[in-house]
Amino acid sequence: MGNRERIVAAAVELMNKSGSVVGTTQLAAHLSISPGNLYYHFRNREEILAEVLARLTSDLDAVLELPPGEQPDAHRLAEIFIGGAKVLWQYRFFFSSPLELVMKDEQLVDQYRRFCARGTAQVDAILERVLRIAAGPQELSTAERGKLAENLWVLWTSWSRYVEIVAGAQVPEREILRNHEHLELLLKPYLDPDFYASVVSRTRKVQVLEGPTPDSPRVRQLAPKDGLKA
Repeated sequence: MGNRERIVAAAVELMNKSGSVVGTTQLAAHLSISPGNLYYHFRNREEILAEVLARLTSDLDAVLELPPGEQPDAHRLAEIFIGGAKVLWQYRFFFSSPLELVMKDEQLVDQYRRFCARGTAQVDAILERVLRIAAGPQELSTAERGKLAENLWVLWTSWSRYVEIVAGAQVPEREILRNHEHLELLLKPYLDPDFYASVVSRTRKVQVLEGPTPDSPRVRQLAPKDGLKA
């Protein structure tokens, strides 16, 4: 692994542990490289964060982007819940203190806003396809579905911060994955009861943070060779 990849990996690792207080000095010291070596690859911390955010976007795309024509069944929706939880947990520092991380750089602010808008739109697209085949007793207009997608996105991305505060530094895996129970409840009035029961059953079978979920498309794991060990 080259120093550029090592810097990105160290940023994810240290910021997951210590949050937004980590700067380039701490990163260079942690890696036993000179500040000049770090600045050869990244001019400042914001450039490192922009690289991490680009990789986060790509990894979440692998979970949320549906192939053209795919109609996600209950098992697929459960895989999305758990697959997304894995990605968000591995980059959890970004959701613990986004204001402190991005607000000093206008381009990074714009990149983060586009990331959130993209994620919300992807969730809305998933909902639209699911409701074609498994609509429940309560109907949603297009505008209401968009608001539901935004609610799901906010709950999904803020959950890791919530459980870290409530459960403390050592957060049990079950607390992280309990997020899908709340996502399911938000969707319950709008899903066919049998479809909803299948989603719940499936998520209980695949709710692990480490490793691929059974029968799911391969989501890029954040391995050291990717520079993203969290």
